Amino acid sequence: MRKTMQPNWQTPRGGLLWMLVGVAVAVGLHIAHLPIWIVAAAVLAIILQVQVYRGAWGHPPKYLKVLLMVFCIGGVLSSYGRLVGLEPMVALLISGFLLKLLEIHHRRDALILVFLAYFVVVIQLLFEQSVAAALLVILGLIIVTAALVGLYQSAEQSQWGRPLRQSSVLILQSLPLMLVLFMIMPRIGALWSVPRQQHSAVTGVSDSMSPGDFTSLSGSSKVAFRVEFDGEVPAQSALYWRGLVFSSFDGRRWKQQGSGGYSDGNILQWYGAELEPWDSLVQRRGEPLAYAITMETSNSPWLFALATPVPDSAGIALTRDFRLYSKLPVTSEKRYRVKSWLDYQLEPQVLPAWQRQMALALPDGFNPETRKVAEAWRDETPSPAVLIDRLLDLYNREFVYTLKPPLLGKHTVDEFLWGTKRGFCEFFASSFVVFMRAAGVPARVVVGYQGGERHPGEDYLLVHQYDAHAWAEVWLDGRGWVRVDPTAAVAPQRVESGFADLFAQTEGFLEDSPLSLERYQHISWLNNIRLRLDALDYAWAKWVLGYENVQTGLLTRILGSIEPLRIGLFLLVAGGIAMLPMVVMLYWGREKIYRDDLDQFFLQFCRRMEHVGIKRHSGEGPRDYAMRIALLKPELGDEVGKLSSLYELQRYQGRTLSASALRSKLRRFRPAFKSRN
Repeated sequence: MRKTMQPNWQTPRGGLLWMLVGVAVAVGLHIAHLPIWIVAAAVLAIILQVQVYRGAWGHPPKYLKVLLMVFCIGGVLSSYGRLVGLEPMVALLISGFLLKLLEIHHRRDALILVFLAYFVVVIQLLFEQSVAAALLVILGLIIVTAALVGLYQSAEQSQWGRPLRQSSVLILQSLPLMLVLFMIMPRIGALWSVPRQQHSAVTGVSDSMSPGDFTSLSGSSKVAFRVEFDGEVPAQSALYWRGLVFSSFDGRRWKQQGSGGYSDGNILQWYGAELEPWDSLVQRRGEPLAYAITMETSNSPWLFALATPVPDSAGIALTRDFRLYSKLPVTSEKRYRVKSWLDYQLEPQVLPAWQRQMALALPDGFNPETRKVAEAWRDETPSPAVLIDRLLDLYNREFVYTLKPPLLGKHTVDEFLWGTKRGFCEFFASSFVVFMRAAGVPARVVVGYQGGERHPGEDYLLVHQYDAHAWAEVWLDGRGWVRVDPTAAVAPQRVESGFADLFAQTEGFLEDSPLSLERYQHISWLNNIRLRLDALDYAWAKWVLGYENVQTGLLTRILGSIEPLRIGLFLLVAGGIAMLPMVVMLYWGREKIYRDDLDQFFLQFCRRMEHVGIKRHSGEGPRDYAMRIALLKPELGDEVGKLSSLYELQRYQGRTLSASALRSKLRRFRPAFKSRN
């Protein structure tokens, strides 16, 4: 009887198992941003492939695959509305990836699917680049590599865990060389810098503001950005992170003013370019405060900085209203350096007519009571400064700062100032600016973040989404634009100690993040874990995601200077050292010969016979060896003949017997004891 051999074009059973696991993991990494129907399709495709392999079902006919392709395209269009964009293109790619699973006829088809799986796993980094995401991607690569190993595994080598062990070793062997190349190779732009659709923007400060917008951010514990100062950290009350300036108001929503109103130069002054004429309108006094900001993904171009910033990194501009702007949207962690002067005067000279008009504009038909009171107070007070103090005193005496403000109708400012008197920062900033404009004082809304949490061990500042804040700027003759924070008049501890300290034990704090460790800052050991994890995330963002910002300085410290010859020598030496463990392992394992359970059984049998003085000759076959043993030791002839026949039946005729049964039969064979006299 001839042994049944597996054709070399057929997919091995072990390879199929790991291939299906690899498909499941590759799709599973994208669950968070895939429509549920694609996940269900992945499950059905895996079940179908298993049934086809078992012979229970046949391969899908060609017309059915065409229908499935049309269904996938229609499903993506239905889910996203279009095919252009990151999310729909990834969904379309994964749909095609699953359709390929339905036409695995030969090993080469399985290989194509595995190579596609590598790409599907890696593009998860388009959506998230955290430490956890990187570890999951590495795990996915290990499993897909196990599938690749399993596809080349013969029937004799069919062990479920062997491909996973080999793939883990391969990935570990590649890590040293990967680290060397990561250090040296120039950055040409990250794969994950592909812009995402606008609707996928993450939680954060928006380009407009209406009542309730900032209140919702109080439920999020996500990090907005981290700040590393070159010197001492300023006082908490000075940490106003300016992001956007709103001058246009439609009665309910604040927006940025269009660029048409500015007429004294370009509205953007890029880093390294010549100064615009309006740059001289700000008087920066004293020594600058230098710091670096590592901003989390926002999918928006605006950046955050302290007052009167000057960008110190390429690709960043200072805007006409003295805030920062990025050349590209922040689609991944972005690190940039800034200098700020906290002692300043912003446009203290005469305010141009066009700018005064913009800072006094109010829509008709809204908030009549506020207009009436503001005009009366203006006539009763000697100066805008006194008017500001009077309004702030009203806030301090009669208003409440709360995370649960009541809803407002059409006349939002009237209802808030003279009715509910309960609100969050955007309520106070909006009502203050409307009141000032109604009283003839130029004013505008500024939004960003206020404060931050000092990391006790790593000497940097953490700014969370719940630190989002809105305040006002008024223009005073001889002083220019002056920051006024009406929230500080109602709840000064919000500015002096921070949002988390004020609301940590309040209902509504981080209600959108019930599992966030920030909710348990009062528990010291949990808070310590939180801070350690954040330090790890910050190091990852700084040294891995933002490595291009430190690459030049690091290589200069290592090489002395960056020259092609030195880089080439460093690559040669470091690459050789990185490859050394692999060379050692190959050298150490060069004499190793793989032996399956049958060979191990026969070799153990030979060792036992050698103990009684009958050593197997080089090249002697199992049957000849058994016959020689029977001649020399007739009392062992029958038992040796049975063992020899058992080995021949399994090795040459394909009969199957479990490894445990083989070991049991061999364990009962004790020739050494039988031969003693």
